[in-house]
Amino acid sequence: MKDMPRYQAAVMSCIASQLESILGRDRLLANDAIAERATSFWNSAPMQAKSLLLPRSTDEISQILRCCHKNGQTVVTHGGLTGCVTGAVSTNDDVVLSLEKMNQIEEIDPVGGAAVIEAGAILQTVQETVADEGLYFPLDLGARGSCTIGGNVATNAGGVNVLRYGMMRNLVLGLEAIMVDGTVISSMNRMLKNNAGYDVKQLFIGTEGTLGIVTKVVLRIFPQPASRQNALVAMTGFDEVSNFLLRLQQQLGGSLSAYEIMWGDYFEAVTGEGGHRAPLSREYPFYVVLQAEGGEQ
Repeated sequence: MKDMPRYQAAVMSCIASQLESILGRDRLLANDAIAERATSFWNSAPMQAKSLLLPRSTDEISQILRCCHKNGQTVVTHGGLTGCVTGAVSTNDDVVLSLEKMNQIEEIDPVGGAAVIEAGAILQTVQETVADEGLYFPLDLGARGSCTIGGNVATNAGGVNVLRYGMMRNLVLGLEAIMVDGTVISSMNRMLKNNAGYDVKQLFIGTEGTLGIVTKVVLRIFPQPASRQNALVAMTGFDEVSNFLLRLQQQLGGSLSAYEIMWGDYFEAVTGEGGHRAPLSREYPFYVVLQAEGGEQ
């Protein structure tokens, strides 16, 4: 047992040497370079890890996972670090694999309504890029400027437009993922109406990376709506909130895209001294923010 630390050091040196041969020294960070990074968006404490890897391709990730699996090395995947369940928190015993350099928007197909995106691409970048083409990717949430497409897939992100467009699960046509032993699973379907065989992508969506690392995604994209209408409505009770939603769904014919509720205490807090200007009286128990998207006004 006295030789165990020496043995562990030798194994780690061997792993580090193999990983460096895959990535090169510039994309294998250690020590101070890791500590300069925050643990997560929610935790500013210095990140902890044996090493932090910055792959640029599916093949590199496959080699990394094959090496780590063979040597019993734990791996934690990093995207935008905005997840709320500490799934990306690493320790000094872990190797961190960050997808930040796999951020390309490879293809936008307006006719097929699909876009091929690398998992490290930032959600807001994807939104803005497809918008420049007159198209629309409807997933939207507060962390849009930092969360990644791969993270959105891993967490089955919802956001504010679920009523009309569904969760991330509904917006993924196909994906590529890598299993723990380095095996690449490719199911890069681009067809909306595809009823052939197993729907492999659904095994990975929402699983927080526990079954494999998502590296590339085929997303559904839509034409930009010709108009958007937004409203803030004050409500006197929760029954009114529910009934108003049903009425809008009936009368707007599916154009209702967002319906978000704020409790009165929250509305009062964010419109208090030093906060936002209150657009409505602050005395109501509930407030609803809604958006409808449609054709020409």
